[in-house]
Amino acid sequence: MKVLDWDDFVASSDLAPLSVTIGVFDGVHRGHQKLIETVLSKRPAMRCAVITFRENPKKLLHPHTFRGNIFTLDQKIEAFSAADLDACVLIDFSRNFGKLSGAEFISLLARAGVKFVCVGSNFRCGHKMDTNAQTLVDLCGALGIEARIVESVLQGGHPVSSSRIRNDVLEGRLAEAAEMLGKPHVVEVADSEPAGEGLVAFAPIEDAVLPPEGRYIVRLTADSRLESAAGGPEASGMGKAEARIAGGRIILDGLDPGSVGRVAIINVVSQE
Repeated sequence: MKVLDWDDFVASSDLAPLSVTIGVFDGVHRGHQKLIETVLSKRPAMRCAVITFRENPKKLLHPHTFRGNIFTLDQKIEAFSAADLDACVLIDFSRNFGKLSGAEFISLLARAGVKFVCVGSNFRCGHKMDTNAQTLVDLCGALGIEARIVESVLQGGHPVSSSRIRNDVLEGRLAEAAEMLGKPHVVEVADSEPAGEGLVAFAPIEDAVLPPEGRYIVRLTADSRLESAAGGPEASGMGKAEARIAGGRIILDGLDPGSVGRVAIINVVSQE
């Protein structure tokens, strides 16, 4: 899978004709997966790509209410690659990019050779969110681009969303989050340090979403590959363990600090 910067993408039509979906894709949850499946349905007539952001725009636009990321950029790219997409286009969100109207954004997609776009029903884009899903369909039609609104995947009678998953993790409802993600919530480790009496404290990467303080069953991973399901086998997995989450750190007993790359938080033992 090719990973392209936005500027390089719009400067060339090398991937044309192209089928795309657009969004933040935090968690690449079951709703996102339905969008990707719709994009892939255009093969073999078109190449298939996702257009997303290097960093969650909410962190820049609403820093005081930003509650963290479910996935790192690396995790998102891995999920897109595993879905067999041809390309991932990364937007460096900035005030200048944020000034583009929805119509201007879609005209740039047309210039890059996009011929099919699918989005969720709650999609919005453009300066001051001037373009919703139906407006996008209308704008695309005027440019000869086929566009489709994909209805939400429901869980418990409500749409699956990154916000729901984020809230569930933050409030310790890990089973509900895993059901919407299609896998356990996985946290990437940034660094580690001794925590006394044979304990090692792992610091999650910046902005990672963690459940409340307490004790949890986790699965440790030594490389960058994601689990496919809770409790599922993994070639380089290190097995399940009990961990304590406290002070924004994941604390475990008797591990080589350099051996852990990611931690899947599977079940609650107790919450403090």
